[in-house]
Amino acid sequence: MQYFDVEAKTCRPLASTTPAIEATQCHCAASAGNNLYVAGVAPGGGCYIYGYDTESNAWEKQAHSCGKISNLYIVDDYMYAVSSECREFPQRYSFAKCQWQTFAKVGIPSGQKFFCSGAAVLKSKLYVLYGRLVNSGGFWYMQNAGLHCFDPGKNEWEEKATTRNRHYASSLFVVSNRIYVAGGYDSSDTSGIVYGKHAVVEAYDEEQNTWSVVEQKHIPPNNPNAVEIDRKVFFITNTFPVDSGIRIPPGERYPVPLGEWEKLGQIDKDAVLCYMPVKRESLKSE
Repeated sequence: MQYFDVEAKTCRPLASTTPAIEATQCHCAASAGNNLYVAGVAPGGGCYIYGYDTESNAWEKQAHSCGKISNLYIVDDYMYAVSSECREFPQRYSFAKCQWQTFAKVGIPSGQKFFCSGAAVLKSKLYVLYGRLVNSGGFWYMQNAGLHCFDPGKNEWEEKATTRNRHYASSLFVVSNRIYVAGGYDSSDTSGIVYGKHAVVEAYDEEQNTWSVVEQKHIPPNNPNAVEIDRKVFFITNTFPVDSGIRIPPGERYPVPLGEWEKLGQIDKDAVLCYMPVKRESLKSE
């Protein structure tokens, strides 16, 4: 494991006492308290959730039947696993009962394909954005992305407004109690391989159930991984939003200098990222 040093603007290894995860592939990660959870594949095959406890400095793994998990999210006392295969029943893990249980799945109309384009938690509800393809006359047509909201109390999904533009392989996250979609591309084929132009940034208004495009006035040209949201600069790295700490003053008319952050874009494409607290001594590498 490594951490990104925001002062040195580079990745550094954690302390040598931190054990390595025994996985050949890692798909996504989430943290809760002192624990890190990683969805991955074991060397001999099989899908597992790997749990790392920063207090005991040890990994544990648990098998699951969710298939390839594209997103892990913690909502109250449950960990939700959002699978890449939308037609399968999704599952959540109860920390209190130490067991998995299925929950309602998103309804996919006949003749459509859904591709997960990010998930986020807002007010104890899970939001998932799906890039969509629709079949008409034997041809597949790209559609604007659809937002779906899961209410754990009702075990129901509610379809929300579609975005104003197309989004595939994007990132959905919350800033200042509002949902945004950023990163990714505006085109995809039927197998989920993305291409085309970089997708625009959009914001979701929960009360009005509408999306609006967020203008990128302060992001320099040729910086597709950097986005401006609520006068804050984020970098979308491997579909994960990294808050750079850069704040744009009100009334600023010029682009923000981002050259010193170039190493953030050099992180291994197969690496998964998340935020989690660690002991200060863990940051002392040899």
